[in-house]
Amino acid sequence: METVALIPAYEPDERLVGFADRLHGEGFSRIIVVDDGSGERFRPLFDALAARSFCTVLRHEVNRGKGTALKTGFTYIREQLPSVQGVVTADSDGQHDVADCRRLAEALDEGRDALYLGSRDFSLPDVPFRSRFGNRWSMVTLGLLHGQWLPDSQTGLRAFPVSLIPFLLSVPGERFEYEMGVLLAAARRGLPMVPVMIRTIYENGNAGTHYRPLLDTLRINRLVFADFFRFSGVSLLSFALDQGLAWMFALALAAAGVEQHGMIWTSGFAARFLSAVFNFSMNRTVVFRAQGGVMASAWRYALLCVAVIVLSNAGVSGLAMLHVPRSVAKFVCDVLLYFASFRIQSKFIFRPAPIPVA
Repeated sequence: METVALIPAYEPDERLVGFADRLHGEGFSRIIVVDDGSGERFRPLFDALAARSFCTVLRHEVNRGKGTALKTGFTYIREQLPSVQGVVTADSDGQHDVADCRRLAEALDEGRDALYLGSRDFSLPDVPFRSRFGNRWSMVTLGLLHGQWLPDSQTGLRAFPVSLIPFLLSVPGERFEYEMGVLLAAARRGLPMVPVMIRTIYENGNAGTHYRPLLDTLRINRLVFADFFRFSGVSLLSFALDQGLAWMFALALAAAGVEQHGMIWTSGFAARFLSAVFNFSMNRTVVFRAQGGVMASAWRYALLCVAVIVLSNAGVSGLAMLHVPRSVAKFVCDVLLYFASFRIQSKFIFRPAPIPVA
């Protein structure tokens, strides 16, 4: 498979030139480097790269972020290199070994529409604490909220067939959060993500990185939790609507002379039905931005509601047999079912648009 290497670069050091040479020596037909607004001080380095026949340098006049730099490279490959079949993205800060880049390229020979992710071993003693903690945190949140367990969710060494470039261009994001956005979009659409073990390299405590620990971490976590926070907000609004409507209906029925038993059942059912319609509509349009038909989603949503009620009651009954207090049993069951409901609605009930491929 003819494969090119794509390297977004912002203020790199002189090692980038040797890295590009070694990549070409390992069989990459072309090296594409995106100068993301590094400025005149770095112009000689990029000119040295551009002088090589196998290297193309694309330039941003100002720094626009890693996500935008990657998209600039993707667009160039799609429009100018029609014979290329695969792409490997790598960082410019010395963290990636040429042999590992080649290993990722060889994985593309499987011929799958999949993302191949270079995965590092974060248990090694020379891994900086902030990198170890950041990856573990991303791994857990990505797994719990989105059902995708990856050993290295922050890797910049990735490989994919060119058929996925339209999908990658459709993912929003301009800076470091873009790469997490790709994983989230792939997880929700069921795109396979295949870890490939690579060397773990951190030179000088990873001093060459331009990752901003506070700002970029906030951007990434905002992206990871965005759907769940919206989902939780809609749930709270639905609960408030349910309680308010039940109270209003009860007052109206009491004024109409309906007996108490009938008033409770009628007001409760009407309030729950209307709040469920509100919850369905908001989850479909605001939380998950579904693309499928309304009726198909409505039937799946209704079945999920019934399943949640049955499983909640069954779980509470089962835990009660083990002498777990009912209040504790209900809390545990409802929390677990809440997270399960979020994931089921995200992936199966409110389905996203299909992956665009070339």
